[in-house]
Amino acid sequence: MSKEFCTLHLEEDLSISAESWCIECQTFLCLQCEKDHKRNRASKRHPIISIVEYKQLPVLILESSNWCDSHDKKYDFFCHFHDTAGCVICIKDQHKECRDLSPLEDVTKGIKSSATVEKVKNELQNLNDDFIKITSYLDSRLISLQKQKVQMVEEIQCTRKSVNNHLDKLEKRILDDLDTELFKIKSKLEKMLNELKSKKTKLDSLYNDFTKMMEFATDLQTYNALRQIAKITGEESSNIDNLKGKYELKDLHVKVEIEEALRSVEKNITAFGKIIVITVPFNLQLKSLKELQINVLLPIKPKLISTLNISGVGQCKIHGCLILPQENFLFVDRSNKRILLFSQDGTFKRTVITFVDSPSDVCYIEDDIVAITFPEARLIHLVDTEKSRIKKTINIKGYGYGIESDGEELFVRISNQDSFIVLDLDGNILRRIQIPGDCITRFTIMENNIICTNWDTSEILSYDMNGNLLWKFSNETIRKPMGIAKDTIGNIYLSCQDSDKVVVLSSTDKSSFSFLSNSDGLNKPFSLHIDQQRSLLLVANEKDGKAFVYKIPK
Repeated sequence: MSKEFCTLHLEEDLSISAESWCIECQTFLCLQCEKDHKRNRASKRHPIISIVEYKQLPVLILESSNWCDSHDKKYDFFCHFHDTAGCVICIKDQHKECRDLSPLEDVTKGIKSSATVEKVKNELQNLNDDFIKITSYLDSRLISLQKQKVQMVEEIQCTRKSVNNHLDKLEKRILDDLDTELFKIKSKLEKMLNELKSKKTKLDSLYNDFTKMMEFATDLQTYNALRQIAKITGEESSNIDNLKGKYELKDLHVKVEIEEALRSVEKNITAFGKIIVITVPFNLQLKSLKELQINVLLPIKPKLISTLNISGVGQCKIHGCLILPQENFLFVDRSNKRILLFSQDGTFKRTVITFVDSPSDVCYIEDDIVAITFPEARLIHLVDTEKSRIKKTINIKGYGYGIESDGEELFVRISNQDSFIVLDLDGNILRRIQIPGDCITRFTIMENNIICTNWDTSEILSYDMNGNLLWKFSNETIRKPMGIAKDTIGNIYLSCQDSDKVVVLSSTDKSSFSFLSNSDGLNKPFSLHIDQQRSLLLVANEKDGKAFVYKIPK
């Protein structure tokens, strides 16, 4: 184990063994320097640990410094916009334009007693349990795979044996057929052969008689004998002539015709079989979160980008707003049945379209196309904002208020049916999710969950895609929440009409703070929208024609 030396004496080129470590200053101290450190008014309250305790500290603690590497100064502030700590020189060099600065002491104060500590501890334990469960599962899968291999080898060998047995039976059958057929032929040939041999024996005897007759018989005897011999030879000649058409004298060729299926086995059957891997979805119930974010939610100073005066085009009632990809701003004016387009500098550009029915909410789909709900008319219009025309109308048979889209599907809140519906862009209902609440009208989709506002109960509720309640939240600052939007770091922004606030709620630990208030110009804020790519927040008051664009952390 390496030996540590007093940091202060090393600066004087003296190597004196260190006995302790100052956690705050991150320096090694010898006995004398430790005494001096404890006497010094600036460092007397610094926590000091022994060298033995220091060497037991985890690497992630040792690698975390309290000092700025660039300027050799102690960190004393935290920039929420850049998500980093800095020293006083860093403020001047790198954070001149940053407004989201907090004293580092405020950021870290009470961190060890916060709910985040217990949450991280629980998550570490959950992760450990999950790893044990997964490794145990994988071990069982390896054992199962070996058992499956044995079973498959047995099946292959059994199949091979079955095929062999079947071929053996077929071979025996055809060999038996061959023996039977050859036996029949042989029997017939042998029978004819025996008959011919018998007749030849008689002919041989008759020939001998003929010779003796010619030598010893009288003429009369010869005459009578010739007549008998001629009769016999005539009959036998006739018999021989008849034999030519007999089966037994035909030229027989016995051959075997092998079944074509057997001949083509080698050609057509190129494999004994194939190995198929069937996957089953992972179904272990794990405890850990999809993503653990240490999100100690602290008040952030809002950075105003621009103020829009919508009332410059007349009295209005803004129920929906949208930041378009071209950095234009779109507003849904419910009372005048129109949508208004403003440029990024707050200049009114034009009325995109005026409708017959009263619109409620709006969401972006793709290119220049947006979707707008019309509760009383029970329909959705897909509107081309560039060409100022309705591209498609979808009938939904219900009071549709809030609407969201991922570019391929539409999620719509149907308040009079206590449900959300999911449609494709042709208007076909893909599924329906039952979630009760007449006063749930606005929502956002976060990590495949529906997070919605209930303006009557002043609650924020989270449901899964099967309609199961995951959590709900309320506090005294969230009064009549209407608009809702999410940022990229797990925060939910809420426009609260009765408290004239925009409240930021952490989806992970449910901490919250007031981001904007009536001192920032809010007056019954109804709708808001977040452009996640540019980290912009657009919030609009319902009736006074004021809207504001803010830069938010990312």
